[in-house]
Amino acid sequence: MGGFATRFARNRPAVAGLVVLAAIVAIALFAPVLYPHSPFALVGKPFQPPFAEFLFGTDQLGRDVTAEVVHGARTTLLIGLLATAAAVAFGMIVGGVAGYFGGRADALLMRFTEIFQTIPFFLFFRLVGLSDTVWGLALIYLTFNLALVIWMMRSFFDAVPRALEEAAWLDGCGIWSAPAPTCGSS
Repeated sequence: MGGFATRFARNRPAVAGLVVLAAIVAIALFAPVLYPHSPFALVGKPFQPPFAEFLFGTDQLGRDVTAEVVHGARTTLLIGLLATAAAVAFGMIVGGVAGYFGGRADALLMRFTEIFQTIPFFLFFRLVGLSDTVWGLALIYLTFNLALVIWMMRSFFDAVPRALEEAAWLDGCGIWSAPAPTCGSS
């Protein structure tokens, strides 16, 4: 673990990304403390410019845009985390099944993932009409994360048997035999 931490600390873009992510999470967690008033409250004249009275100005109704962004970060992070967790959980199972069994199931699931990897996802769901709600956005991210996880897990399960075959061959076993402790040893 020490090697990873050292390499990570030397990678300036990675550290900068972690700092930005930590700041966003901290702002989202402490939103009620940072901006105690409601993001829906009418607090000023409509379309006030940024940095005048409010950091990001006001919208068409006179609501503080900064309060909307800070309070909205909680929902955005929750959508991203839940959609990614669901995609990883379901995608690992489906991709593992496709990679392990192969055949028609593998071909069908890979065509499904290729569809979602080639279509611009926001355009697709905008045309379908699902991008106007929070749950629609969660479904968008779940679907495209799911396609990516299925593809990665299928690749993993497809590569593991080949790696075992190569290990068996290098150990002196036949290409069709499973690696055993007695292969290649005298």
